[in-house]
Amino acid sequence: MTAATSREVRFRQIRALFEIARHGTFAAASRSLGMATPSVWRQVRALEDDYGVQLVTAKGHDVRLTEDGERLLDLAAPLVEGFDSLKKVFHDQHGKAERHLRMAAPATVLNSSLRHVIARYRESHPQVRLSLIDAPSRIAWQLLEAEKADLAIVGTPQGVTLPTRFEATPLVRYPFEVVCLASHPFAQIKAPKLRDIVKQPLILAGENSSSRMQFDHLVAKAGLSDQVNVIMTAGNVTSILNYVALGMGVAILSRPATEALPVPADVKARFIHRNVSSFLGHDQVALLHPKGRHELAHVRAFREMVVKGLKEEA
Repeated sequence: MTAATSREVRFRQIRALFEIARHGTFAAASRSLGMATPSVWRQVRALEDDYGVQLVTAKGHDVRLTEDGERLLDLAAPLVEGFDSLKKVFHDQHGKAERHLRMAAPATVLNSSLRHVIARYRESHPQVRLSLIDAPSRIAWQLLEAEKADLAIVGTPQGVTLPTRFEATPLVRYPFEVVCLASHPFAQIKAPKLRDIVKQPLILAGENSSSRMQFDHLVAKAGLSDQVNVIMTAGNVTSILNYVALGMGVAILSRPATEALPVPADVKARFIHRNVSSFLGHDQVALLHPKGRHELAHVRAFREMVVKGLKEEA
């Protein structure tokens, strides 16, 4: 086998590992690669033999990377991303590619100061077709991982490890608050603790949101999961606040989540906010983009505007 052939084989093996990490099953990875499933399996096994470590584990149809697999992928991802994006960048520089930007982010981010960044970008880049995808944080980074988005702006909760393929640029962080009616019994607790919160009827965001992931992690860490009383899970802040306004329970949100909504003044006056960042922490918002990918000029311009705009807000 020549050196060139050896490099080509190694690249196919690395790509097989890359697609398994991306799709989570040998079958899905094989469809993405246009190969038979046994061939993908052999590529990974050959890579394991070469490196002398186990790179993947299988449970039923699901396949996950081991710690060594994640480490190798972290090193190799820029190589794969760079190669895959090369043709697109080449065509873009020759004016042959459509200028399209897909950005995934939760509604609370889209409805915050990011609106002003988007407005400025549209004004300065009218030739770019901008697609904004409203998605909770976990779904947003999954869209980025599946190459259905070019960028993602998400909360990065404690206890959750982002895919190693991503470069994360911290933007802003907002303290978590408990929101309830001024007439609710919880409002009388001036310095609430985590145990006080879990005793309340809770109206929380969905399990793919950064606030919910962080709350669930910290409650589990404190050994209080069996005491949590979630009476409602909602996909948007409007629904959460509507039911808080009915006195049904208390919510855990960041301040921008509530400020971004056109809540009637008489309703807003009935809410109280308790800063609980001392034990629930902050909603750390970050911009994600794939490591090593050759970045199109219009994508880079938007990313730079976001970083500048949101950091200025902080």
